[in-house]
Amino acid sequence: MRFNSYEFIFVFLPLTWLGWRLLLRWAGLRAGVGWLALASLVFYARWDWRFAPLLVCSLVVNYGLGRLLTMTRGKRRFGYLLAGLIWNLGLLGYFKYWDFLIGTVNALTGSGLELEKIILPLGISFFTFQKIAFLVDAWRGRVKEVRFMDFALFVMFFPQLIAGPIVHHSDFIPQIREEELLRFNGRRFSLGLLAFSAGLFQKCVVADLLSPLADSAFGLTAQGTHLRLLEGWTGVLAYTFQLFYDFAGYSHMAIGLALMFGFRLPINFLAPYTSRSLVEFWHRWHMTLSAFLRDYLYIPLGGNRTGHLRNLFITLVLAGLWHGAGWTFVLWGVWHGLALVVNHVWRAKHKAGPEPAKRAGAWAPVLTLAVVVFGWVLFRAHDLPTAWLFIQSMIGWHGISVPISWQSWVAPFAPVIRPRGFYPNLSPMPTTLILLAISGYLAIRGPRLLSWLGLSADDVTPPAPWQAAELAPKGTPLRLSRAIVGGLMLALAIAALARSAPFLYFQF
Repeated sequence: MRFNSYEFIFVFLPLTWLGWRLLLRWAGLRAGVGWLALASLVFYARWDWRFAPLLVCSLVVNYGLGRLLTMTRGKRRFGYLLAGLIWNLGLLGYFKYWDFLIGTVNALTGSGLELEKIILPLGISFFTFQKIAFLVDAWRGRVKEVRFMDFALFVMFFPQLIAGPIVHHSDFIPQIREEELLRFNGRRFSLGLLAFSAGLFQKCVVADLLSPLADSAFGLTAQGTHLRLLEGWTGVLAYTFQLFYDFAGYSHMAIGLALMFGFRLPINFLAPYTSRSLVEFWHRWHMTLSAFLRDYLYIPLGGNRTGHLRNLFITLVLAGLWHGAGWTFVLWGVWHGLALVVNHVWRAKHKAGPEPAKRAGAWAPVLTLAVVVFGWVLFRAHDLPTAWLFIQSMIGWHGISVPISWQSWVAPFAPVIRPRGFYPNLSPMPTTLILLAISGYLAIRGPRLLSWLGLSADDVTPPAPWQAAELAPKGTPLRLSRAIVGGLMLALAIAALARSAPFLYFQF
């Protein structure tokens, strides 16, 4: 089931919310938690019921291992942790990487091993990390006794089950036991509805309008078409903003849905395209993944203590592989890993002076965004030859041209630029340029969405000091103007549901 569907908005969500509130009132917190866990399982099974037993089985295994880790002392505890890691990474490896491994072996050896064409269970990349973090923390002694139903809701809570944010057990499970859930919080519900409406608008109206431009550009390149400079940049910028509004929209919907049920989820996006360095970009883009990789990969590798740049590079390469089973994703991780290494070396060289990003001046955000945009080519391209051909287009390798309709006013200034007809769905007509300009402005220079809606540090968990500073002040009143705009966004998004596509991160 998708958030951007009539079934979810008009059937599943109202029935689940009403059942939650009625059970909390008449049967207590435990009954409500059980209802929400069961509804989340139904939500997951509605996509493909065959994977529901896998989700439940993995849930039981991880809960059992977690119990053993909290109850056992001695050397056996590491064995339980190792078993949990093998189980979780084994499932992820089989479903996500087995065909990739077979294909790589075939390419290197010329063997004809048959691909199994395995279907990737939705959300496995996200809930696998949540369970690994739980087991590692249990091994470290940071987990107290956890009830099975609390753990089940933590893993399966439907707002974050499919595509995050990656929730930490220490942030979520204590909320399940709060008596505050028994009381309906009108402010939190209203803020949740606003955040959900804004996220749905980001997805159904903005991201899905940009999708044909990106799909056409990359699809034509995959067929061997040599795009010109303007065509290539039209396509990659469309994908740059499509991906942002698609994934940020999902994350904002998840936060909003959680608030409607009385829960707080972590922030996953904070204006990443405003970043003045790649270090800052990774503090603002997919923030829960960055936090997981830092705490459970980068620091165990040695962190800042030994081999800082090496550990950083390894972490980013593995982050690329986590996003997808393909060499394009591996090279995307390599690209970001190398860029981060360069960023850190530059910062170290200028550590005696002013803050490094300020030293770079006005070009810092432009250069950062350029590095990110070129990386998105690897992220989106079907294969490496397509990525290379697309990058050639972006640097003008295949020529520079403009639409024929521009000839009359371009020729006097740039007679060497020859006009020609553009491809269908890719022509940078005024409407296309306006759409790119507006979506780009809002992503780069527009207001922080969560702050604009009125969400404060009390509505998300738990923001770092710098994150809280970019949210609304505590106690910010609800504004009628925001409610009106939210209602308009919801109406426009619902009107666009019929043509809305699945979320991009569902395939990762």
